[in-house]
Amino acid sequence: MATPPLTCPRCGAPLVPGGAFCQSCGVPLATAVPPGGAPLPSAPPVAPPPPAGFPPPYSQAAPYPPGPVSYNVADRERTATGLLLLVIGFVLAWIPYIDFIGDILVLVGVILIILGRRGFGPDHQRNVVVGGLLFFLTIIVTVGLVVWFAAALISQAGASGASLSSVGAALNSDLAVLFVGAAVIGVVGGLAQVIIPYALSDRETRILLWAGYLISIALSLVILWVLYPQIATAVNQATSGLTFNSAPIASLEATSTLLGLSKAIPSLLFAWAYWRARESAMARF
Repeated sequence: MATPPLTCPRCGAPLVPGGAFCQSCGVPLATAVPPGGAPLPSAPPVAPPPPAGFPPPYSQAAPYPPGPVSYNVADRERTATGLLLLVIGFVLAWIPYIDFIGDILVLVGVILIILGRRGFGPDHQRNVVVGGLLFFLTIIVTVGLVVWFAAALISQAGASGASLSSVGAALNSDLAVLFVGAAVIGVVGGLAQVIIPYALSDRETRILLWAGYLISIALSLVILWVLYPQIATAVNQATSGLTFNSAPIASLEATSTLLGLSKAIPSLLFAWAYWRARESAMARF
């Protein structure tokens, strides 16, 4: 039996076997039957362009969102090492005669944390920058205060015609400035110690940081209240005669050392807090 002729489904015109389009109306043919009878595969449909005002497809509108930020492992190692040095420095900072070693370790530790500040995200980086600025500001002010006090002593000692009583009065005035400056330095320096590891700290660690800070301020006020009157009295006794008598001032060494031991409380609190912050940092490696 003969195969009936193929016609266009749209206009009904006869179709050429094997053609992809109707010769009459041009409509694309999904399946055109060749002479052998097997249908030819149709061409893939082409999507029409989006109407005007519609956003383009996602692949053309914007790149894929970035993946998770990768941090430099070396920065994290510097931070972890710096925190460890600070822990050791705080432990040694209150011990007489070796407290300077603790101060050096704290300085090196802060420098390492500043160098590795990009290792734990923008919050930590911002805190380290602010805390580092406050820390080095306290060092600069401390050095300036000590240089100023030494220059004042030399100036008073070299003043010609000045009596010992007037020298003692000037020395007491300079000591008052020195003590107040030291108290302000303690407030700013303690705040720097709180800020630096704050982003790495959990709630308990932050409580330890603030406790150490507040106790250090309270102890500074107590030392100022107790020690300064005794030093002023000793200075007056040392300059009351015709020659300078250093015995009253030397007798204050034991009191000064005993009051200095009170720094153990905030120092150990800071050491504990920094150790916890280091453990938190190590857990993120």
